[in-house]
Amino acid sequence: MTSWLESKAPLLFQELLLSSQIIDNIEKASLQSNPPHLLISGSSGVGKTAIWRLIARQVLGPSWNSTTHVLNAKDLARTSGAMAKFESFLRPEGSNSADTLAGRTSLDAYDPNLSVSNDDNGPPAGHESSKNPERIPISRIIVIEDADTLGDIRQSYLRRMMEKSSLTARFIFTSTTPSRLIEALRSRTQHIRIPRIKRQDIESLLNKISEEEQLSPARGILGDIAHVANGNIRKAIFLLEVLKHRDMLNDRKNLQDVMSFSAH
Repeated sequence: MTSWLESKAPLLFQELLLSSQIIDNIEKASLQSNPPHLLISGSSGVGKTAIWRLIARQVLGPSWNSTTHVLNAKDLARTSGAMAKFESFLRPEGSNSADTLAGRTSLDAYDPNLSVSNDDNGPPAGHESSKNPERIPISRIIVIEDADTLGDIRQSYLRRMMEKSSLTARFIFTSTTPSRLIEALRSRTQHIRIPRIKRQDIESLLNKISEEEQLSPARGILGDIAHVANGNIRKAIFLLEVLKHRDMLNDRKNLQDVMSFSAH
């Protein structure tokens, strides 16, 4: 069964729980003839992953999944041989090879209709990116999640790759603490700061999901979930789904029980 965190994810830029100004900035970056490298920062659960997914779909077209490559730096830091794994991600043919992930091209960059995706939900901007001949054919997007957990050595490695071999690739970094990224990386990106999501916006989203799923939550419980989530969309949706599956949406006290249990 697909989690609501996936099935309820926004499909359009306008569905993001953000101000119109931030949404406009995200959309403009995606529609530029020469899209920039991006740094998306914000606290946990504000929608950074949802944002880069929408951007990747808009920039790369319907087959975006096949040419979007994701590395979670936080997970990498918890494993042995982290530097070797980091290098193998960026240089699939080996550290001594001139071939890099960022340097690889894709025919889809020149004609997005070459590949067909059966699960495509359409362009997040409501229309595909312009076929202007001046538009740079972007072959792939490389996403580094939690990039602020990379050390200076790995960040410098990325900076050199961005300089030398990313003519048709774009990097997207997500971060909770952007100040931990070296200036050489930050200066090469367009920074999009995502604020903590307002409680009333999260409650509205929970109401929408409840209507879609034909739920009958107790009066006030959705507001309680939004309050507990404290600006974290992911946490709010997760709690609503847990309470639904446990048949516990009929009493506001049940939320406290779930929170107490998860704290142990």
